[in-house]
Amino acid sequence: MDVCSADDAPESGPSTTTENEAGDGAAAAASAAAAPGVEVGLPNKGVGGGGDGRDDSTQPHDQQQHGVVPPHFQCPVSMELMVDPVMVATGHTYDRPFIQRWLEQGHKTCPVTGVRLRHLELIPNFALRSAIQEWAAANGRTLNDRQLTSVTEKAVVDQMGGGNPMMTMMMDASSSLADATASIPHCVLEGHEEIVWAVEATQGYLFSASADKTIRVWDTQTRRCVHVLEEHTRPVLSLVVSLQHGKLFSGSYDCSIRVWDLTTFRRVRSLHGHTDAVRSLAVAGDKLFSGSYDSTLRAYDINTLKPLKVLEGHTGPVRTLAVLDGCLFSGSYDKTVRVWDTETLESITVLEGHNDAVRALAASPVPDLKYVFSGSDDSTVRVWDATTFACVCVFEGHEDNVRVLTADSRYLYSGSWDKTIRVWDMRTLQCVRVLEGHVEAVLALTVMRGHLISGSYDTTVRFWNTSTFNCVGKFEGHDDAVRVLTSTGEDSECVYSGSYDGSIGFWSLPVMNSAGSARADAAALGGGGGGGGGGAHQGVPVGVVVDQGGPGASSGGTAAAAAAQGATTRGAEQHSGADVHEQ
Repeated sequence: MDVCSADDAPESGPSTTTENEAGDGAAAAASAAAAPGVEVGLPNKGVGGGGDGRDDSTQPHDQQQHGVVPPHFQCPVSMELMVDPVMVATGHTYDRPFIQRWLEQGHKTCPVTGVRLRHLELIPNFALRSAIQEWAAANGRTLNDRQLTSVTEKAVVDQMGGGNPMMTMMMDASSSLADATASIPHCVLEGHEEIVWAVEATQGYLFSASADKTIRVWDTQTRRCVHVLEEHTRPVLSLVVSLQHGKLFSGSYDCSIRVWDLTTFRRVRSLHGHTDAVRSLAVAGDKLFSGSYDSTLRAYDINTLKPLKVLEGHTGPVRTLAVLDGCLFSGSYDKTVRVWDTETLESITVLEGHNDAVRALAASPVPDLKYVFSGSDDSTVRVWDATTFACVCVFEGHEDNVRVLTADSRYLYSGSWDKTIRVWDMRTLQCVRVLEGHVEAVLALTVMRGHLISGSYDTTVRFWNTSTFNCVGKFEGHDDAVRVLTSTGEDSECVYSGSYDGSIGFWSLPVMNSAGSARADAAALGGGGGGGGGGAHQGVPVGVVVDQGGPGASSGGTAAAAAAQGATTRGAEQHSGADVHEQ
């Protein structure tokens, strides 16, 4: 059997983009001419860094002595003294609030040059800031300090406040950035230019993979993008982290797997061998497994990064992987789930029964429940005994493709194109709830602190209490489908979302004040149709929408009303960079 190839020699050299790599763009901004078509509602004094557009040599020599702002200290957009100078991807420097306003208006170009920005990070220009502060002190100018952030913050809509966009990233000028961000419950940040296909979280970092060919590394405390990993040549589809080995692995449409060091965030190795997209990755012990649209799996030794074996047998693209008790389970568009021994790398058995593609797998996290669950385009979920490999139950009820599965210590949750989420008791193997509320397909699920979190084509993120099954929060901030969700587990303090619009969401549990909480509890006890009840809205944090008498959780049932509205149009997923196998 052929064994996959890999680049044996470790690779070195720059592979990330960080804040320190950009030079001082003030001189360039001061000398550049204004780009045509600049849409800023400010007096036309000349957008370039040269102030009013006149040659600096014509200005009086003693200008600075009389407190006239030097041209290179002026923001090219506002023509005012910069307080918080930041650089964009072109190296040009602007005052933060004015360039942020420019970006929030939907522009993705440099105002001075008109060149499209490769990324939307705003990098603090500390050298220029210090020079401005020294000049201001010498000339009796007072500067109001602003906090430094590095990406555009998107508005999160609070419908309870009348639907007006409100920035969740609102900081007190006297607080530190870390303190300020720690107190912000929810925010949506722009960074990627195309669809976010995968997100993985650790205690300190969030990793996001995109169709823009990059992986972004976000500090989960400051919520800043601290690295951009740029090595892949086509969309990045899959991620997995091995904390034990200090490595991040990324799979791409370029048929390769890149290995990144979690300390330096530099590429360690490129693994080759697949002949089509690497759609799924999993770690079991000291081995990395990859599943590809070329219908094969490949195994690698994580310590040596050497290829071990090609696992063949599937006759269709391999879409999803799961690991349980020394076995690797692979789900494929060939309608089967195959089981492999993670030590010997031999095929154990083939699990058959689904009538359409297998898109999702989930392993029970409960030690005494040895179940693996498979979700399929045939609208069912099958329960497989991981010891005997027998199908012990078929979950029926969804009326369209089962798109995503996740589990906590009590329940399995299945999300479907039929716009509903079903809750299955893992001990009784019965459906105990149908969660209704999303108005488009459910694409993503994760869990945290007694809550299920769901993401949908309807662009919203919903929080469901797993004791009452009420929808306790609805968040709006993404401009397109919420494609992926992740957390660090049931004890996680935060949930992270990735969207088709390229943005990343940071979400915490909805928290009300005592009055609001009491009203919500009363409404829940009184029924109120689920979904958060019908109480007053005091105490609802920015970005949280508590449903009032809308669709909520129904006990059992078939959710026929939701399904009667028709299945979500598959063509909606035909975005730029979209995975053709996903349609």
